[in-house]
Amino acid sequence: MEHRTVVQSSDYQFRTSTDLDDPAWDRFVASVPGGHHVQTSLWGRVKGVLGWQAVRVVVSRDDDIVGGGQLLLRPVSRFGNVGYVTKGPIIKSGDPTLSKRVIDELRNLGRAYHLRYLAIQPPSNGQAIIHSLEELGFRASWIELAPTATILLDLTQDLAVLMERLKRQTRQNIRRSQREGITVGEGNASDLDTFYRLHLSTSERQKFVPYPKDYFATMCHTFESAGCFCLIVADYKGEGVSSLLLIPFGTTVIAKILGWSGEHGNRRPNEAVFWGAIKWAQEHGYHCFDMEGIDPASARAVLNGQSLPEELRDSPDFFKLGFGGQVVLNPPAYDYFYNSVLRWTYRLFFRSAMVDLPVVKRMLNRLRQH
Repeated sequence: MEHRTVVQSSDYQFRTSTDLDDPAWDRFVASVPGGHHVQTSLWGRVKGVLGWQAVRVVVSRDDDIVGGGQLLLRPVSRFGNVGYVTKGPIIKSGDPTLSKRVIDELRNLGRAYHLRYLAIQPPSNGQAIIHSLEELGFRASWIELAPTATILLDLTQDLAVLMERLKRQTRQNIRRSQREGITVGEGNASDLDTFYRLHLSTSERQKFVPYPKDYFATMCHTFESAGCFCLIVADYKGEGVSSLLLIPFGTTVIAKILGWSGEHGNRRPNEAVFWGAIKWAQEHGYHCFDMEGIDPASARAVLNGQSLPEELRDSPDFFKLGFGGQVVLNPPAYDYFYNSVLRWTYRLFFRSAMVDLPVVKRMLNRLRQH
């Protein structure tokens, strides 16, 4: 545990903290528009399983938290330490001056932890933060720390309205799943083995490296104790064939990750499990359901009234768009190299070439797999 108080002015008190459990900060994040679970100490504990360390800049005024940001950092081979801030910083008032001061403090904090590279991706309502990032030497990055495009469903509508706004094929597939004997229910910690089995099946089919089981076990234990974890499971004849991990946080439920056995696809278990999750979220009083990401190219096509690009018509984006909702674009990530020569070279001359360097590839892979 470490605390460092920085006296910035008579109005604000800045401190840093590495506390593994920071309930006051977590309550602040949940209460502020744009607040996201990846900015909580809960998430910092989960990422610790993968070797990341969480450290926060917290700003208070009259003993009330009014802003801050959580930085995750770790060493990457010979490159040195790298860090990132996802969906932050968070500023209660939206004050651009305070935003800039928090970003500057995060940058200085990275220097204190000997970072070579720092990436910051603002919250969904953080467009105003971009100007401050650019003023402080950050530049737009091609790294996507969090989805820069997603689909949001308004859960304040009646369930019948939500059903009516589904694409016709999606609505038919949900009804088919019911006729074919797919049942959907809320799981609990005891269903984590089922979810992980489905996650492994998905990773094998889609050729990605699965997360370790301890990652999900820690996520379940940490977020469930705060009321921010749920598993929705679709069964066929008593066997779990599809499961969706949800993170309910603030007024939003996020569809974090789907696991599917790859079997009984003709019975449409994935449409069933997503619809079950949407119903669960509405029944529990949440206002928004976040599909947690689609390809930005898909989002731009939809927002421009165009069809999806040919290469994306068989993608998960087409599946998610079937549930209706509002397509939104979120701010991109911005990056910063602490070495001034490297920063200048990277930006002006060798950006594309540097991406192919093995040490830079390792750094980027670590961040992409955050």
